[in-house]
Amino acid sequence: MTKYGRGLNREIVAAVNRGELSEPLTTASVRQLAALRGWKPAENLVLVALANAASDDHSPTYRKYFRSLGGGKYRVRDEFRGPTWR
Repeated sequence: MTKYGRGLNREIVAAVNRGELSEPLTTASVRQLAALRGWKPAENLVLVALANAASDDHSPTYRKYFRSLGGGKYRVRDEFRGPTWR
């Protein structure tokens, strides 16, 4: 699988911290970031990126950057906010 920048979810976190994407995040946010960067991620990656990075049931080595708000909406977890994560 192609890596996008530092990794798609890490790039989403950075875009939120820089003010390029607003919350709540959705699959449309992932598509927006991909378009900004000129990336063409597979649709299945777009559909699962946020959910997998919010699920405690997904791989234990997969970093949990997001918190689910329900209804397909997500927020960046507090520990991934600030200039370190830009």
